[in-house]
Amino acid sequence: MVSMRGALHTPRSAHPSRHPARHPSRKERRIEQTQEIQIRTTHLRRKIATRTGVLVGFVAAMVVYPVMGTIAPYANAAEQLPGVVVGESPTTATAILGAGPQFEASDLPLPTVDDQSGAVLTSADVPVASNLLPDCDPEFSGPMSNGQLSSDQLCNLWVSGEQMRPDAALALAALNERFKTEFGTDICIADTYRSISDQYSTKATRGYLAATPGTSMHGLGLAVDFCRSHASGVYLSWFKRNAATYGFWNPDWAKTSKYEPWHWEYQTFTAYE
Repeated sequence: MVSMRGALHTPRSAHPSRHPARHPSRKERRIEQTQEIQIRTTHLRRKIATRTGVLVGFVAAMVVYPVMGTIAPYANAAEQLPGVVVGESPTTATAILGAGPQFEASDLPLPTVDDQSGAVLTSADVPVASNLLPDCDPEFSGPMSNGQLSSDQLCNLWVSGEQMRPDAALALAALNERFKTEFGTDICIADTYRSISDQYSTKATRGYLAATPGTSMHGLGLAVDFCRSHASGVYLSWFKRNAATYGFWNPDWAKTSKYEPWHWEYQTFTAYE
């Protein structure tokens, strides 16, 4: 006979688990489903927004901008581009880089010399220039020794006490007329012909700045020193542009070793002892 105690005893493996698996309730399942739906909806909205932005940009680039570009005042803009001809396809290089730089024409008229200025005085000009210095006889004879010119070998200028050789005096008078037209006043003259004694005096006071007595162009009546006031600024610039037309130049030595912008000499091919 089987013991009742043994019959009532059930092996441990046959008993159900003490903590059986717990199934979510209906409320919990609804909450989980709602969260999943919200996540999927958010992702979908982001995709739609991104694709919409790309589509709008594409439409603006391919449709709106070209259409607006054809509205006045840009309707004929292509005609304004260098290297582009309406009705003709530009080259690839022109389309990408554009045409080469366009330069405006800079053709300037050649400088002219008016009737009053003339060139270095010639025999035909002498009668006209003589009217400026009526007492100046253009005919002079040599020999002319430096610093020892006679009165008939010199002509008086418009400044009292200043004299030059006739050809130089007449050329300077013509230059002065041009100067007066420009500035409304005569050229201010500080020094012209120097006798041999004057050259020694100048040498004594100015030292190396003065030429050796007997070699100065002043002694031949061919040099003029303008006043300092007319040897700078706009006046000096004007002389540099116009004096050569009348035969006067500022020698090289007066631009370098001895800076004398006021010293100008009349060029002549005739030399005298």
